[in-house]
Amino acid sequence: MDDSRVSHDFRLCDDGVYRWVYEYDLWKNHTVILEIEKFFILACMGIMVIQGLIEIPQKGFIKALISAAQEAGILLGIMSVLLVISYPIYCLLSNGKYCVLFEMDDKGIMHTRMEKKVKREDLVEWLWAANEILDSRLLSTSLSIATASEASMETVFSEVRKMSVSEKGKTITLVCRITRNQVYVPAEKFEFVKKYILERCPENVQRSQKI
Repeated sequence: MDDSRVSHDFRLCDDGVYRWVYEYDLWKNHTVILEIEKFFILACMGIMVIQGLIEIPQKGFIKALISAAQEAGILLGIMSVLLVISYPIYCLLSNGKYCVLFEMDDKGIMHTRMEKKVKREDLVEWLWAANEILDSRLLSTSLSIATASEASMETVFSEVRKMSVSEKGKTITLVCRITRNQVYVPAEKFEFVKKYILERCPENVQRSQKI
């Protein structure tokens, strides 16, 4: 496997960690809103099951199921409307962009969201400069400080249970017991990153692919 993968937004650093910057267009790519809607659906299904079990002794199985489904449907509708209203506001506040730094090695991958004020160009420039002037042991810590991260999520490859690949969206979703990490990859590096991750996940990992 070629390990000299270097591009403007993607590079193998001196400490053996692949790092790349990805700027997500919130207006054109709706993966985020779809993921939130999936969460709402699962949450409402859970509420429906719990509500149904509580009402079975009073209403019987069929009536309890119908009543719980109706309540869950109303709740899902309300949540979906609020999502449709709030998402454009979120996009405006974020200037329509979601800037993220990825750090990947043999053990796992770190997804770090940048503050709204951090621009992709500035982050890429800093990444290249930092790799030239900083000791590799200090690189990760300095990156976190210098890029003013908002939130991070780390996924250990050995703990991945499901891997979902979207060829169109250039997105790899890694699902563990509790966490769900979305990895956005530049088009020219997508096949490399997909193979790299797959080779380090458990052999029995569930795989699904979207066109």
